[in-house]
Amino acid sequence: MGKQNIPLDGHNIDELPEGIFTSDNFQALLEYRINAGDEVLRKRFEMTAVNLEYCSKTQQKQMLEICESCIREETLRENNEQKGNQLKEICRSQWTGRHDAFEVLVDLMQALVLCLDAVGNDSSVRWNNFIAGRAFVLSSALTDFDFIVTIVILKNVLSFTRAFGKNLQGQTSDVFFAAGSLTAVLHSLNEVMENIEVYHEFWFEEATNLATKLDVQIKLPGKFRRSRQGNLNSELTSENYYKEVLSVPTVEHIIQELKDIFSEQHLKALKCLSLVPSVMGQLKFNTSEEHHADMYKNDLPNPDTLSAELHCWRIKWKHRGKDIELPATIYEALHLPDIKFFPNVYALLKVLCILPVMKVENEKYEIGRKRLKAYLKNTLTEQRSSNLALLNINLDIKHDLDLMVDTYIKLYPEKVEFQEDFISSNNPRVTEEA
Repeated sequence: MGKQNIPLDGHNIDELPEGIFTSDNFQALLEYRINAGDEVLRKRFEMTAVNLEYCSKTQQKQMLEICESCIREETLRENNEQKGNQLKEICRSQWTGRHDAFEVLVDLMQALVLCLDAVGNDSSVRWNNFIAGRAFVLSSALTDFDFIVTIVILKNVLSFTRAFGKNLQGQTSDVFFAAGSLTAVLHSLNEVMENIEVYHEFWFEEATNLATKLDVQIKLPGKFRRSRQGNLNSELTSENYYKEVLSVPTVEHIIQELKDIFSEQHLKALKCLSLVPSVMGQLKFNTSEEHHADMYKNDLPNPDTLSAELHCWRIKWKHRGKDIELPATIYEALHLPDIKFFPNVYALLKVLCILPVMKVENEKYEIGRKRLKAYLKNTLTEQRSSNLALLNINLDIKHDLDLMVDTYIKLYPEKVEFQEDFISSNNPRVTEEA
């Protein structure tokens, strides 16, 4: 019932006329099994009264709790200690890979500083010396103007690549179209470089406003101030200093990195993503992959037939049946039953799988989130069950029914003994057979 998203209650008991008994969905399934010839269930319930519940609400709840517990334990056995350590490393080392990391940090800066200051100043909570010391060190680092102006400038410069980078980590079609937008991204960054004085003025103003909110003094780094003490005629201001040592190098670095990473050959390879049927469909099947696949000719089993094979590949999907969906990822295309009939396409798709920008992480947890969202959307509030929801979300998790039954018997032995005694006293034949 959890896997199929079937609620335990099939009706609202308040709506039934008085004196009428109607079974719920769980009992209806038991009756269906009995009527279909399940002798074990028939013998179990043949001596009970016609209006007696086969399984009370309490028993149902207990069984569901056992099922949930077993599924939860199996899930935990899959996030073992080694994987847990890997997750910790990812959290520590890769958070800066998020495209909105600096934007989030700037937005939360004031709240973070207030929180850290409260650790050392709030008398209502007694923190140990280690935590208080760490909070003081972090607060001091965050309230350094050099740090503030750096994150503000990084936030603004990286805003030009945010959509581009996010699309590169999106679906296959997003990656394909992102490759075509690189020229526009570079054009925008070059325009910023040509007008860096204007852009930097706005960025520096944002940094000084944030520093003012945090009561941070606006000044040049101490090392640079000391080196200027003997030069009384120097007119270098903080704004100009950060433009030369931070804004200009940052923009130049990002432009060069984009050019180095996304070379002409790499972009040409990304154009081959139009082999994926869903991308092909978005392009109205008007594609020309053979012009982009030249660099992989030595990797193809039959390069001389590439053009004809690609034509057949396009026709296959263009004239598909109405009930056939276009595969949306390289993975789906590689696992098509007839993919081996297109050996060149198969080879190209395998090469595209290992391109550096292709997303390869496990999407299991995203699928679970979507299942939970669907469960909440499709289930009435009064029919929702946290136990059934967990079973529905984790329907692909392996489960041991025997283990669930054994666990129930161990936890509620008195119920099993009572039921066996009841059946035996009312049906001697069952006792003899047992």
